[in-house]
Amino acid sequence: MVTGDNPQTAKAIALECGILSSEEDAVEPNVIEGRVFREYSDSEREDIAEKISVRINCLHLLSVFSVFVYLQIV
Repeated sequence: MVTGDNPQTAKAIALECGILSSEEDAVEPNVIEGRVFREYSDSEREDIAEKISVRINCLHLLSVFSVFVYLQIV
């Protein structure tokens, strides 16, 4: 899930929809803010891409999506 919501709202939605199964799952890298994701190197992004369930701030959706395509997640 990629959203522009604030972190608390994004976590609540993900928990209610079953994207995250518990509060314990609502931590990095399962939930990650865009600014944090952008700070990672390309190889670090590839390493964590499969673990991301919720990404907050859709400003850089293309960069996330391109990693997912490269890893054949989508």
